[in-house]
Amino acid sequence: MAMVGLSVGSLFAQGTTADGLRWKNVAGNCFWSNWELSVGGGVSYTAWDKWGFSNQGDFGDNIGWTADVSATKWFNPIVGARLQIVAGKLNASNELHDKWDSNWMYPHVDGVVNLSNWIGGYRDDRVYYAKMVAGMGVSIVDMGDGGSAGLAVNMGMINTFRITPRLDINLEFRTMVSSGHDLPSQMRVDAGRFGQVYSMTAGISYRFNERGWNRTYSQVDVDTYIEAIEVLELGLAASVQSEEALAEQLAKQTEATKQAQQENEQLREQMKNMGTASSNDEQVVTSSAIFFNINSDQILTRSEASLQLLKQTIMEAPKEQVFHIVGYADADTGTAQYNKTLSERRAKAVYDYLIKHGVPESQLKWEGVGSTENIFPINSNNRVVIVQ
Repeated sequence: MAMVGLSVGSLFAQGTTADGLRWKNVAGNCFWSNWELSVGGGVSYTAWDKWGFSNQGDFGDNIGWTADVSATKWFNPIVGARLQIVAGKLNASNELHDKWDSNWMYPHVDGVVNLSNWIGGYRDDRVYYAKMVAGMGVSIVDMGDGGSAGLAVNMGMINTFRITPRLDINLEFRTMVSSGHDLPSQMRVDAGRFGQVYSMTAGISYRFNERGWNRTYSQVDVDTYIEAIEVLELGLAASVQSEEALAEQLAKQTEATKQAQQENEQLREQMKNMGTASSNDEQVVTSSAIFFNINSDQILTRSEASLQLLKQTIMEAPKEQVFHIVGYADADTGTAQYNKTLSERRAKAVYDYLIKHGVPESQLKWEGVGSTENIFPINSNNRVVIVQ
């Protein structure tokens, strides 16, 4: 019977790839992993008629003791098989209050189902497990001339509490049912009636070798990973092929940077000249050129540092001194009228920024002159506001 139970369990273990099963994507361990040895002890109640509800004397007269030892093999997180030997003392009585006691042994093999892993899915950190057991074996009562033996079936529930990675505490409720002819000789009954032993035991289990289960990957996951690796390899190949193009682009960028630095130097010189030769005795405030993108009056983030310096210059100037904000536009884009309006919007944007940051209105005035006056040789540099 034990060999049959282990064989059936092996068939269940082979079904771990079935789509409808909860233990899909969990790899089975070797045969010597996921074994448990358990011992326990408790009390039993013996009933011999009408499932224990007939008149069998006082309740306490039918209470005996029981002990068990078992070995359990788990084939996957849900299905296992158990070989258990139960022994103890059966006490029984009848309606006349006659009492008997008998030695009893019940070796049997069970199928075990972990309901927690089945319903809730397998988890490594689970502390409580509810497990159902059912099986059959041989009930042996009073070995010797007055004894009896026969097939019996059993079922029950095990409440398991994990206390360490290898130790569990078990609280098991179990019912064994046998033919009435297999009861102790004093209480054997007619055919059609059954003997029952209800028991409750507490014990401890020790788990050998691997306790948990390793997760596997589905074919879809594997294909996805392979595809991602191929994409990365193609990207790497493309990067290698474009190395020369990137080097050429970097050289062009370096040249453009040098050109921009030269133009910057020219702008600084022109600003100095404007500061000393501007009309109406107005001088350009140093570093006050606020540049804009094409067709835009939005102040750029990189311009805010210059505006903060300009604000500080104005705040430190005499209160009666007025600063003139002049907006420009380049002549290569837009009509003259449009560029006039655009330059005014740019001057107003700088004006509003300074007012918002605490500069008195009495010290500011603004205007836009459009593209009629180019102040820099490079026309795109005329998308600017100058403060005098």
